[in-house]
Amino acid sequence: MTELRNGVYATPTEELSALALEARRRGISYGHLVANTTPYEQQEIIRNYCEEKARNRTRRRR
Repeated sequence: MTELRNGVYATPTEELSALALEARRRGISYGHLVANTTPYEQQEIIRNYCEEKARNRTRRRR
């Protein structure tokens, strides 16, 4: 599980979604992305995804 910057943990579904989306953005497969990135890079991808998701929720509430 990936700890986010606010002390909360990302769910396994969020982790998979973040990595799958990043692989799609890069034009490579999920397996290729996971095999060629370090665990730290994967955590950063997940953190950025969750932060973007939180920002979008905040914008919708306004």
